[in-house]
Amino acid sequence: MAQFTFTNNTYAGEALAGFMASTLLEADSVKRGLLTVINDVKARKVILDVDDNVVLQDPSGIFHDQGTTALQNESYLDPVVYEFMKQEQWDKLIQSWEAQSLKPGAFLDYEGVVDLSDFMVQRYLTKIQIANERLYWLGKGSTKEASFTAAFPGLLPSIAAASGVYKVGLGKPATSMAATSIDATGLVTVSDTSTLADGDVVTITAVTGSSKDTTNGAPGISIQGQSYFIQIASATTFKLVRNYNEVNSRLAATFTGTSTAATVSYINVSNVLSVLGGVYAQLDPADRIQDDFNLQVPLHVGYAFAQAQANKALNVINAFTDMKKMDYLGIPLQIMNHWQANTILGARSSNLFLGVDLLGDASELSTVYMKPYTNDNVVRMKARMKAAVNFKFANEIFYLSA
Repeated sequence: MAQFTFTNNTYAGEALAGFMASTLLEADSVKRGLLTVINDVKARKVILDVDDNVVLQDPSGIFHDQGTTALQNESYLDPVVYEFMKQEQWDKLIQSWEAQSLKPGAFLDYEGVVDLSDFMVQRYLTKIQIANERLYWLGKGSTKEASFTAAFPGLLPSIAAASGVYKVGLGKPATSMAATSIDATGLVTVSDTSTLADGDVVTITAVTGSSKDTTNGAPGISIQGQSYFIQIASATTFKLVRNYNEVNSRLAATFTGTSTAATVSYINVSNVLSVLGGVYAQLDPADRIQDDFNLQVPLHVGYAFAQAQANKALNVINAFTDMKKMDYLGIPLQIMNHWQANTILGARSSNLFLGVDLLGDASELSTVYMKPYTNDNVVRMKARMKAAVNFKFANEIFYLSA
């Protein structure tokens, strides 16, 4: 039978290259190289933006400056320190390990010494990585795992608010429709649901009324700007089934109050090809030809694109079984699993930055068995992290949203 031990580990200094770096640098988009990582960001770090035009002049034996003024701006990485802390009962932790690792039968019992410190870290590592992924892109306001007080706006909200970014909306007949009512059960009335389907994701804006989302309890949050998976109820109605931010918790959406008007925006199978075509036509050629340029889309847009490819495949064997290539006219489509719905971002990874401080005092991952110190039969884990995100050239970013 297994012998359980607990080693009081504090991962600091060089050891952060293992567990601590995993919490900060193994977020999905970082592993795929969609962000440029800068280490050793201990305080505000300045990212100098220098831009200028090129003027081709007549030949001259005397030097003549081209006469333009180089534009110099500054972006900042302002690191924020935040923590995850968890306490578990010793015997419950052992039971959890046994349930995960041991199989029935005397000959399959685990023999040897099990260090539960690593096990406790590993069981929360993936969730911390997902929380960081959401934090980097969505910011603190849309990351329900984040409850710290410091400001952390996130990349997408910062890009949406920045001047100079090329922004496109979904307020067109093919990608939006007017809602005439939203009742207290989340039933939305529109003129026609024929372009929608079960499982589509819609974003609600321009709301008139008192509708609130109470999925996570009263008093709830305004449905303005929220996105939902839907189910078609009739030719003129559909139901808001689940908040897109609850894709991991799988909680059913609940509501209070009603609304008399709203705008419903969506990217789905019916319009995804035209949306991507419009995006492609508006991209700056100087950006889209770069090797590190990507179009980043949420999971539901990637699904819609794959389905549309299958629907368009005439006389193709296995059109609905073969995996579809995720690029559009040669530009890679990066599917973002924990992202903002009905959003497309065109950017170079060298223009999006993540600052961390892996070897600083503010980064720590520790596990402690408390019984030798307080006689409490509990285990405590603490992960302290430090991160910041920002972009450099706003005029080299394309942003489409509801």
